[in-house]
Amino acid sequence: MSAMRLLADTAALHHAALIREDGDSAIFAVQPALASGAPANKFLIEITQIGETVKAREVKPDRLPSFCPERHINFDGSFCLFWAELEPHAIDNHEAATGWWGKLLIFLLRQDTAAVLRSWPGKADARAHGPEAARLQAVAESNASNLGKTFITSLREDRFSTVEKRVNNEHRVRLLLDGKKLLSVVRKDRRVMTLRQRCKCGDGNRPISACSDHAKVLADFALALDGWRKAEQKFFDSFKNSMLKCCGTMDNCPLADLLGVQLDEAA
Repeated sequence: MSAMRLLADTAALHHAALIREDGDSAIFAVQPALASGAPANKFLIEITQIGETVKAREVKPDRLPSFCPERHINFDGSFCLFWAELEPHAIDNHEAATGWWGKLLIFLLRQDTAAVLRSWPGKADARAHGPEAARLQAVAESNASNLGKTFITSLREDRFSTVEKRVNNEHRVRLLLDGKKLLSVVRKDRRVMTLRQRCKCGDGNRPISACSDHAKVLADFALALDGWRKAEQKFFDSFKNSMLKCCGTMDNCPLADLLGVQLDEAA
């Protein structure tokens, strides 16, 4: 059974109704339910099959911007629902179709919240912008998970940052927590400097050099975090000379300065 047929078969169970189907494309009216059970806004969504998966977008940008990376809407209007490199997204059975509808419903509910708050809800669960940034985000998250719950929480709360400096012809990446230095890593050989300092993991009572494999984990974390931030900036810079415009619906959007703010009709 095709992905489109599977989605059509499961639509009624997920607050969606098929309006029109034409080969590999179909239009659904989707009205997610709020936590209270009350209906939320209704969206007309066009779904297009591509192999064993699908793309979704608003038929006309009435409720949503036509493009907004901060709201996970691609330049072609399609929704970024999955991280394709990590999450399975083929729709080849009813369970996969149910999972896809669940992703779409959460996405649409968060769009309504984002429009009010002017920031993306559940940002800690979102993927970074661009495949390279998302890949490095996964590396950073994996390393953080090996350093204890406090480390992972700080990452989710966006409390870490990095600064790269050149010292004595060495490129060093400084890892900061709330703006205060935790440690420095020599980029070339991925080496934490001052291994005698206490480890930054949940244990924290042993020097880094004697704390499991945390010297390597900390170095990998710092470099992945630094690469993630730079890759995400490169992603936004790629739109600098395009004809695309910032929709103006999100505060602190990196595109606002690059492209200039133009209020989208959906705002």
